[in-house]
Amino acid sequence: MNLEEHLIECPYCGEAFTALVDPSVELAEYVEDCEVCCQPIVFSVTDNGPDAPLSVHTRQENN
Repeated sequence: MNLEEHLIECPYCGEAFTALVDPSVELAEYVEDCEVCCQPIVFSVTDNGPDAPLSVHTRQENN
């Protein structure tokens, strides 16, 4: 499995950190805790095709 590194910003504390994302799935949504404040972050990952970068969006779990 080849994972890609993506710099994301925590929607709770605002700190930036690197998250590993699986690019082999076309559409995925999962929860991972922030490395800094430990709050649950919802990751939405979308594959935009072979010539486009992977889209990674984050939001608070309760929103």
